[in-house]
Amino acid sequence: MLPKLHNFTVITSWTNGEKAVVHLLENSAGEKLILKAYRPGYTATMFREYVVARYVARRLTVVPQVLGFRPWRKELYFSYITGQRVLEWVMQRFGGNVTLSKFQSFHGLDPPHHVDPDVAEAFARFRQSMSEEAQRLKEDIRTSYSCLHRIGILHGSADPRNVIYDHDRVFIIDFDHARPSFNPAKLDSQSLAYWYGLLPSGNTKSPW
Repeated sequence: MLPKLHNFTVITSWTNGEKAVVHLLENSAGEKLILKAYRPGYTATMFREYVVARYVARRLTVVPQVLGFRPWRKELYFSYITGQRVLEWVMQRFGGNVTLSKFQSFHGLDPPHHVDPDVAEAFARFRQSMSEEAQRLKEDIRTSYSCLHRIGILHGSADPRNVIYDHDRVFIIDFDHARPSFNPAKLDSQSLAYWYGLLPSGNTKSPW
């Protein structure tokens, strides 16, 4: 159920490509939620995300809950997931001297040819890392995506902006590319291999 919005104020905002602006809202009690405001021309994408996100949230705990939908205002509301995007997590540990704030609304993440060189190098080191911390994160990503694929949903955008890690579990966010699929694991596999070095079941060699 959507709480009373007049009690909330915008704490920070970032872009979601050309489609939407995302706002983090907070009230005086410290409660937070996410508002995703779609831009004109993306009504169909908004409705698709609402339908898929609701379907997934009713079945899995590794995604945000849908708190409200106001289509006449092109607004979707989601529960706030604590933790850190995997993009920043990896850049912090494997990216050398980088300014994390430049990645808040970063969109140069279209593999394999249109990824920022600093990001590509950091994720190459992350994929190769055998540290306990990196291995645990990769396994948690595999587990969360396996849950999504088991209910027949293709995420379609498995990049590190859309994965939140709180050091206990991994949450998947942003379902504006998602859709039902007969073989979601295979279709998501290239992104999962590129970013995280995760191979489809039965594979022994990464295509990347």
